[in-house]
Amino acid sequence: MKRWLIILFVISLTITLYEIGSSFALFENEKEIVVNTDIGKWEILVNDESINDTTTFNISNVHVTGDENVRENYFAPGTSGYFDIVINPGDTDVSIYYEIVCRTDRITNPQITLTKIENVGKQDLTDIGNYTHAGVIPLADIKNGDITTIRFHVTWNNNDNNNEIDSLYGNSSATFDIPMEITFRQYTGEEVTNSNNG
Repeated sequence: MKRWLIILFVISLTITLYEIGSSFALFENEKEIVVNTDIGKWEILVNDESINDTTTFNISNVHVTGDENVRENYFAPGTSGYFDIVINPGDTDVSIYYEIVCRTDRITNPQITLTKIENVGKQDLTDIGNYTHAGVIPLADIKNGDITTIRFHVTWNNNDNNNEIDSLYGNSSATFDIPMEITFRQYTGEEVTNSNNG
């Protein structure tokens, strides 16, 4: 009889351990969770070029205004003009923060000056220092299909003390460069502060 009790105990213990092991395995299998969600898209065009496909933008379309003694649409001493950088967020799913670094200290002709940077028809850009201006494109504007146009106003001052350098530009098919960098990242609501405000 003792023998039967021991065998019965061993069988019960084996069944109990098996059930506990099965329950633990079942618990481990049920712990795995799969989450399916859409990832926000990032499709930004600058002057009709994808920021994913190119790193350099050449702007050759400067709209010249100003002097009746200079042929139309030619930039020369005494004229002013502007050029645009157009940011099209397309079907982007997040608000965008951008910074434009405009190195006016690297313009090779000191009489060509950047006189104004504006966000055409929208809130002004924030001067955050070190030749850098920042802006935000809210998700609501993106959903509305709004396009952001940043306009850079330039002036070529007519200074007789600069005739030698001006002549170098006029005697060739020279161009002038304003080195710029544009960076984009997701905007998460942080405050963008002006460099004059600390």
